[in-house]
Amino acid sequence: MSTSTTLRSVALAKMALHAAKFPALSVLGVLLSPSSSADIADAVPVIHDVLPLASVLQAALQQIQIYSSRLNYRIVGVYVANQSLDDISIKPLTAAFANAVSKISGGDPIDNKALLKSASELGILTFKEANGAWKQSSNRPQIVAFLNSRATLDGDVSKLHEKLSSLIAKDLQMDIHDFVNHLDDAAVDWLVNERVLQALNG
Repeated sequence: MSTSTTLRSVALAKMALHAAKFPALSVLGVLLSPSSSADIADAVPVIHDVLPLASVLQAALQQIQIYSSRLNYRIVGVYVANQSLDDISIKPLTAAFANAVSKISGGDPIDNKALLKSASELGILTFKEANGAWKQSSNRPQIVAFLNSRATLDGDVSKLHEKLSSLIAKDLQMDIHDFVNHLDDAAVDWLVNERVLQALNG
């Protein structure tokens, strides 16, 4: 029997802002869930590069595991937004990264066209691993298949799109940081992204 999974607004917002900050590059990150819940509660941006070193991804995952365990969270998936707006494929790097994530449930590409076109859709497509390959598991972006369950946004989709549009108009996407930004500047807050959280909650 399937259970209900809730995608919290902050997780979707962080994914969208990460993609918006690097429109000419692919981005990749990790999804987190409370240990006692199936909710997708947060997203941690990891990279915005085409060919990161395996050691970079491994170091990022180790830090995310430490961070998530302190919050009593667990890693439940990955997200990716490919470089091209029309590209919803799973690249070898994404598949390798997804396979390396403990307790992985699927890679969730951000459907940038849905984010830009329609305030009534989440803009998320889900993929699941099957026989060594990642296959699209849902083409209904308002109700997302995830971990043999259905996922819905915890708030109003239209209001979240309005909020994101307003924040991007103010260049808030430039305040979200990933692990690669952290490597460039160790003072960068990439795990929490507190300034983004404050703006989302403001």
